[in-house]
Amino acid sequence: MERLRPHYFVLALLALTVAAFAGEKRSWTSADGSKTFEGEMLEFSETEVRIKRSTDFKTFRMPLDKLSEVDQAFINGLLRDLKRNTAVKDGKFAEKINGQFEKSADDAPLKYQIFGNPKWKGEERYPLLIWLHGSGQSGTDNEAQMGGATRVFSKEESQEAHPCFILSPQCPDSDIGWKNEVETNLMTVIADLVENLPIDENRIYLTGSSMGGFGSWRISANHPETFAAVVPICGGGNTGDAEKLKNIPLWAFHGDKDDQVNVEKSREMFKAVQAAGGEVIKYDELAGEGHNIAGGVYARDDLAPWIFEQKRAEKTTHSPE
Repeated sequence: MERLRPHYFVLALLALTVAAFAGEKRSWTSADGSKTFEGEMLEFSETEVRIKRSTDFKTFRMPLDKLSEVDQAFINGLLRDLKRNTAVKDGKFAEKINGQFEKSADDAPLKYQIFGNPKWKGEERYPLLIWLHGSGQSGTDNEAQMGGATRVFSKEESQEAHPCFILSPQCPDSDIGWKNEVETNLMTVIADLVENLPIDENRIYLTGSSMGGFGSWRISANHPETFAAVVPICGGGNTGDAEKLKNIPLWAFHGDKDDQVNVEKSREMFKAVQAAGGEVIKYDELAGEGHNIAGGVYARDDLAPWIFEQKRAEKTTHSPE
C-alpha cells in the first residue's frame, strides 16, 4: 500500500521557509553582465524570481536564465535547502527514515542500509556516519555488513547524545575491496543521500575495520574535501597520501598482537601524517589486542564525543558572494 504523505504539512512548511528567505536584499546581475542593480527578493521558484528594485521600488519578475550564474546558483541553493527541509517527511528516502536500518532500493549503485530518525525536524542538519565493513562481510545480500559495529551509534542513548544518519554499505567483492568502482559507487550514494536528506555536509564521518580500515584511509585520501573526521581500525594505507590526509581529523586504532593486519600498517600511516603536518591526528595502539577490536573501540566513552565535535569549514549553499 502506498504511504500517505502529509502534503498539507509540507506545503505549509515550504510557504513558511520561502517567506523566511524572502526580503533579502542583494546585488543582482543580468546573464550577460551588462546590468547590475540592488533589490529585495520577494519570491522565487525553479523558473523565476520576483524582485523589488531598491532605487525606484518597482516590482518585477525575472526568469532565472536571465540572471548571472552567481544569482542562479543562489536561487538554486535556496531551492535545494527547501527540498531538504521537507525530506524526512516527504522526500526521496522518506519511507526509509523510520528509526531502523532500511535497505537501499534495488537499483542503487551500491547496496547499503540507512538509519535515520523520522521525528527529526528537517530544518536542522544532521551528521552522516559511514561504516565500512571487513572482507568477510562482502557480498550482495545487503545483510552481512550489519554486524554489531554499526548498531553502537544507533542505540537510543547514543542517538540522544549524538543524533546522526548512519550509512552501512556492502562491498560486493572482497577482491576489489573499498576501491575502484566500489569507491566510485559509494561516493555516488553519499552524494545522493546528501542531496535528498537533511545531512550536514560539514559533518560527514568515515570509519571502518580491517578491509574497511584500509578503505577509510584510501577513500578519505581520495576525497579529503568530503570528510570531517576518519577513524580507521586495524587497517593501513599509502604513506604517500599523507599530504592529502593532513587536514582531516584522524583517530586510528590497532591491536599490537593483530595476526591478520600487521600493526606496522597503522604505525606507518600515523607517522607519515604527523610528518606531513597533521594537526589533529591520534593513534591508539591496544596492548595485547588482536584483530577483532572494532566492537571495543566503538564502545569507548571518548570516541563518539570526539567524532561528532569534528566539523569541516562551513560550506554555504546560497551565498550571495
